[in-house]
Amino acid sequence: MSKRDYMNTSVQEPPLDYSFKSIHVIQDLVSEEPRTGLRPLLQHPENLAWIDLSFNDLTSIDPVLTTFFNLSVLYLHGNSIHRLGEVNKLSVLPRLRSLTLHGNPIEEEKGYRQYVLCNLPRITTFDFSGITKADRTTAEVWKRMNIKPKKVRIKQDVL
Repeated sequence: MSKRDYMNTSVQEPPLDYSFKSIHVIQDLVSEEPRTGLRPLLQHPENLAWIDLSFNDLTSIDPVLTTFFNLSVLYLHGNSIHRLGEVNKLSVLPRLRSLTLHGNPIEEEKGYRQYVLCNLPRITTFDFSGITKADRTTAEVWKRMNIKPKKVRIKQDVL
């Protein structure tokens, strides 16, 4: 199934809840059952819209999460993610609207909220708080002050 087919699906699967499972890496999901009342692991991954991986021991954002093109809600709060740059991986998810990361070591980084909002401009809720126009403005100002634009180098031929 192509990326385009994933994005055109209208059926959404129920949330996949793996919160409080002491998961260290995404591969641990294979040996874990989701919390009660929900469906088995990745029965139709192309329809997956909501994953709850909160309160585990994840230290990074696994690239496999970026393959769920219909993902709109991702809970990663209460883990052990310590590199703010991990957030960049999620920028490829076209439908991601709600993200939680509070309770991770990255929350202590200066500019944490602004960094996330700059790198994930489509999200509308972050850490269970709605994104306002003022939040967007603050994030843009922060970006201009803290993120240096990439320089384009022009090679000159030496005679």
